[in-house]
Amino acid sequence: MSMEETKALRLMGRVLTLSRLRVQSTNSQEIVEELTRLTLENPMLKQGLPVIVESVELIDLAWLVKVLKKTGVQVIGIADGILTEQALQLDMPIMPPDHSNNAARAPTPQTPSTQRPAPVNDITLPTKMLTDPVRSGQQVYAESSDLIVLGAVSAGAELIADGSIHIYGTLRGRAIAGAKGNPNVRIFCRRFEADLVAIAGVYMVADQIPSNLQGKSVQIRLSDDNNLAIELLDS
Repeated sequence: MSMEETKALRLMGRVLTLSRLRVQSTNSQEIVEELTRLTLENPMLKQGLPVIVESVELIDLAWLVKVLKKTGVQVIGIADGILTEQALQLDMPIMPPDHSNNAARAPTPQTPSTQRPAPVNDITLPTKMLTDPVRSGQQVYAESSDLIVLGAVSAGAELIADGSIHIYGTLRGRAIAGAKGNPNVRIFCRRFEADLVAIAGVYMVADQIPSNLQGKSVQIRLSDDNNLAIELLDS
């Protein structure tokens, strides 16, 4: 067994997929100690890095999510597996398991790539539409579809879609499009005051968003160098 496999936690991520935090221990002290080490090595964790939690051990999911949120990590879903039942009880999104065998490494969500990835066609279901405002603490996942929100999205709320996201009110929470890695989706927002936005794992938190874009009507996409581009929609 390798040293990475014996650690309590492994942080795994790629440029064009959401980072996955794998739990490999049931010892709460080991998990907290490893999380402390990871946050020292990866400051992005404290800046609202969105992650999918997966586990090879049966642990108390509510406790883990609470610990991660106190650290600043944004849990956007749970990988289908041993924690699925607890995730359903907590009304948390269930994400597909990661079938890749990539080695663990620190996330590099805004590192440019020399080639654009092949298009991913993950829009297979009808568009999901919400007519009511999305309140703080709510998580909405549009699996294999686009997501349209006609009202406002409060701070602390979270929108996740495998396709594009359209918000016709104010976005004060988090919007994560292309959750399965599709780099060709976009986020459209009528009034932009987001805590975090992400497309295919490339993310930007509120402190990184230019002040001249706050409160504006914008679209967000991936640029040719795989960084987030935020563009005004107003003429």
